[in-house]
Amino acid sequence: MKYIAIILLFLFSKPAISQTPEDQYYDFSLHLSEGNAEKAMSIAEKLIPSASVLKKKQQAIFYFKLARLYEDSKNGQKAIIYYQKSLTLEPDYYVPHLALGYLYLGNANAVATKAKAEKNNASVRQRYMTEYKGILRQAVPHLEKAMACDPNDQVLTSIKNIYLGLEDPAGFRSLDSRIDELNKNCVTVLTEDF
Repeated sequence: MKYIAIILLFLFSKPAISQTPEDQYYDFSLHLSEGNAEKAMSIAEKLIPSASVLKKKQQAIFYFKLARLYEDSKNGQKAIIYYQKSLTLEPDYYVPHLALGYLYLGNANAVATKAKAEKNNASVRQRYMTEYKGILRQAVPHLEKAMACDPNDQVLTSIKNIYLGLEDPAGFRSLDSRIDELNKNCVTVLTEDF
């Protein structure tokens, strides 16, 4: 009877298979491509501590996709963290630059709204304006890289408005020379090396 119980236990128990980080990466990508963001996020949270063992391109792709998940779920601060991690691994991939530029621009606009609300308190308003300009300075290099790699009027208008907000028309006038330099190593699609 004891042997039958052991055999039944063996037959009907679900074996525990530990997944490697690479398995988790592919599961994450699969669930994401199937539109199951919640499951993808769950897998990503388990993968984050061991993501450094993935190949460099896999890490860059993982962090980029994770940043997009956070951005889509309106968690801009975490999105910024993972877009930056992606860029650390693949600095010429322009898509995270575009996303970061607009996330920073959104943060700057939120601070500008606070500054406008303080019209009767000059010192607080000035503090907000200093913060606003600092955030704009973070946004502009990312938008310039995006403009260099994928020129379009919307990004150009955003860059122009940033330089107006920074009261730096000379910065805008010298944009073309920076764009020429930034255009040299654009990565437009991030793929794995097999």
